[in-house]
Amino acid sequence: MSENNEETTTIGARLKAARTAKGLTIDDLQQITKIQKRYLIAIEDEQFDKLPGDFYVRAFVKQYAETVDLDGNALLEEYRDQLPSVHTETIVENVDEVQPTRVASREQPASPASRVRNYLPTIIVTAIVVLILLFIWFMAVRTHAGSSSSTSADSSSVQVSSSKKQSSSSKASSSAKSSSKASSAKEQTIKANDSSDTAYTLTNGADKNKVVIKSTKAAWTSVTTNGTQTWQGTLKADGSHTLTLPSNATTVKFQFGNATATTVTINGKAFNFNPKNSTSQVRTITLTIK
Repeated sequence: MSENNEETTTIGARLKAARTAKGLTIDDLQQITKIQKRYLIAIEDEQFDKLPGDFYVRAFVKQYAETVDLDGNALLEEYRDQLPSVHTETIVENVDEVQPTRVASREQPASPASRVRNYLPTIIVTAIVVLILLFIWFMAVRTHAGSSSSTSADSSSVQVSSSKKQSSSSKASSSAKSSSKASSAKEQTIKANDSSDTAYTLTNGADKNKVVIKSTKAAWTSVTTNGTQTWQGTLKADGSHTLTLPSNATTVKFQFGNATATTVTINGKAFNFNPKNSTSQVRTITLTIK
């Protein structure tokens, strides 16, 4: 056993020493792990009877250990005599399995009225197109009935009119294609707002931007889109998580519990959210999408 283990022989003291060495407070640890402060204090004081149950004792201890750069599984094995035993020793790898996200907890089936509202724009557009087609048909029938004595002249007029419409439609289609090509040629950029190193703007992104989060060490991360939490969890060392932002995303907030060990790419391109090389571990970054 190492010299450090000889000084802190209990699991609570061992965890507390590791937390102090990383310069983290109990409040910092609560923000990173999402484990309630009173449970973290109970773990350090080894008052395991104050936790929700024996299973959560081992789950919370493992989560605590990995956040302060200790081997969670090795620690549980080393101090198994000090911890309550459980019949099923499946250790929670992600804090999401212990504490479901707020998004998942409030998901509810869509009501019939909500489904109708979702399809209402399509219904309105379809109705307008039908009305236009009926009007064109009515005018064509009326014109044909009133010009039976001058079929040749009217036919020529209709052909000229049709030719002009086709030419106009062709030009409009060509213009739309040119505009689409010009738009697709624009390159995605992410720039800091003024001199800020916490606020950025993404331009020329995808319709649904793909975000990949990687970490070289155990790191907690949260992603909130338009004020609603999209994902949060703790990555293991050399772990990664991929998510796709919704097409209506305008503001994305990233919260990092170990920012110096975390990298982010958006649509395959690196998002340098720490250009000033800040050494702060807990950071919040806001990204505006245009």
